[in-house]
Amino acid sequence: MLGSSSEIYIEGERIDFTSGQLTKEGVNTASKLTFTIPGDDITYRKYWGKEVTFFLDKSDACPMFRGFIDNADINENYNISFRAIDVLGYLTGLNRAKVVCNDKTNVDGLSVGPALKKMIEIANLTKVGTNYLSDTNPIKKMGKIRGDVYILDSIVSKLGTLYNTDNVILPRQNILKVIDDGKKGQLSFDLLKDVNTAPSNYEFTERNMINFEVRNRKIPTIINVAGNNSAATFKHEGGSIAYGENTLNINNPNLKSKAECLDFAQVVYNANLDAKYEYSLSTYEGAYLDENDIVNIRDGTTDIEGNFRIIGKTIGFGANTYSVELTINKQPPLLASFLNV
Repeated sequence: MLGSSSEIYIEGERIDFTSGQLTKEGVNTASKLTFTIPGDDITYRKYWGKEVTFFLDKSDACPMFRGFIDNADINENYNISFRAIDVLGYLTGLNRAKVVCNDKTNVDGLSVGPALKKMIEIANLTKVGTNYLSDTNPIKKMGKIRGDVYILDSIVSKLGTLYNTDNVILPRQNILKVIDDGKKGQLSFDLLKDVNTAPSNYEFTERNMINFEVRNRKIPTIINVAGNNSAATFKHEGGSIAYGENTLNINNPNLKSKAECLDFAQVVYNANLDAKYEYSLSTYEGAYLDENDIVNIRDGTTDIEGNFRIIGKTIGFGANTYSVELTINKQPPLLASFLNV
């Protein structure tokens, strides 16, 4: 069992642990590793900020997770519970990194990728790798920004106006991921794959699925679209009765007329309708699948069949524990997340 052959290291030193969980929610959020070790030594505080690496299997060449401890507590069983977050954690949360942009220090004229790299350098975030940080697809400039700027907030805001429409009806967005190079967590942009055309990385059937659950997602039934000097509001009356009046605001500067805005709003509505369910798949396989990977699912119980995109995953591991839960969807949740104004 993989869970029993997992290894955790703190600053390169292997530690004994009783249980752990790796959570990757995706969509520009930091991954989190929680684990428990025996003992209640008060010197646990010495571990704060230390680097943690997690290998799902001790034979793996690179860790599945690399991060830094940001919390430690003694629990009721006199064990110490640790939490570590990956390098995206420096750019998220209440204490997320920010820079001051002025006429002397700024990212004027830079596109998104180089701008992110420069802001990380300005903030002196030496633990955040940028060697893999190329540009987005398509490339777009950041524009002139001044004052206190939260680094990731400014990047995500710009990602919400990036639309790759190569040979697809729906726009595809860029997401920010962490890739481990064996020494450091490296940030990298990844263009969301087209579920309908991209090849599948894995197949799930009744043979390798423990449980397959369907969860409802909120469907936007009132969609306000702001284009380039144009705007339109789309409301689906029948959908509002069936799913409630849920509003979504979208900014798409590629749209140049009210008619184009209205057409785009209808495309977004239909895409969300197709993706009205989010699926949770429990299995012992697919632990190495990652966000944006495509899987094929054939479930005879629910009559669900087709390709789906991995959104996130949760892995439980320990001496007597091993589980994998994948969160998937037909269309990207970005239509309700990235496109919000």
